[in-house]
Amino acid sequence: MNRRRSATIGLLCIMVQGVVAAGSTGLTFNGNAKLVKTPGGQPAIQLTPSQGSTQGSVFTTNQVQFDPELRFHTFFQFQINPGPACPGDGMAFVVQTQGPNALGGGGGGLGYKGIHPSVAVEFDAFQNSPFDPNNNHVAILTQGLLNDLDPQAPYGVVNCTSPIGVFGCIANGDIWSVWIDYDGKNLSVAVADDSGTRPPNLISYPIDLASLLGQTSAYLGFTGGTGSCYESHYILNWK
Repeated sequence: MNRRRSATIGLLCIMVQGVVAAGSTGLTFNGNAKLVKTPGGQPAIQLTPSQGSTQGSVFTTNQVQFDPELRFHTFFQFQINPGPACPGDGMAFVVQTQGPNALGGGGGGLGYKGIHPSVAVEFDAFQNSPFDPNNNHVAILTQGLLNDLDPQAPYGVVNCTSPIGVFGCIANGDIWSVWIDYDGKNLSVAVADDSGTRPPNLISYPIDLASLLGQTSAYLGFTGGTGSCYESHYILNWK
């Protein structure tokens, strides 16, 4: 087992099959983030409750050491349950060097805006002008900016104002599976609605992660935010 793989397995096998291993050991919770049980009774990390104007983050308490090119693979499952009026705003998987207590702006900031240095993959359920192309997309963000690099709509679904039960809407209440890979040159993201089978990549974007972060170790975790529209953001599994 090489150095990179042992670091990833040792620190990121925090949640397996919906069971929180050793409670919150190895994680730092910020803002509204906490350990909870989902409405279905499954242990999970809740980034935000289904309330307006909240934000939360959770990061590894210690930095993960990568190889010189910062190559990594991670898999997680999330569930977003929208509020009664409209869904908003979304969540992100974040690689950052600011620290375990990093927490950005809420609402359209997704709990991420302002975290720097960083790279993130956003799962956005609300269209904030002028940077969001629609209210259902996945995109790359960098350096705490809402720059929406290579935004893609899962399954081509771009209108999710009433997402409950609509296949392909990020905030439809389904369990979504996400695979994120970085090979030293390209950041690849695959997502699946209500399935554990990996589909073709939704995003494969060239990025120099080592230059953006300025070092070969980082804190890994998640952020989420709500605004005038809101939803609960749950991380169910993370490997």
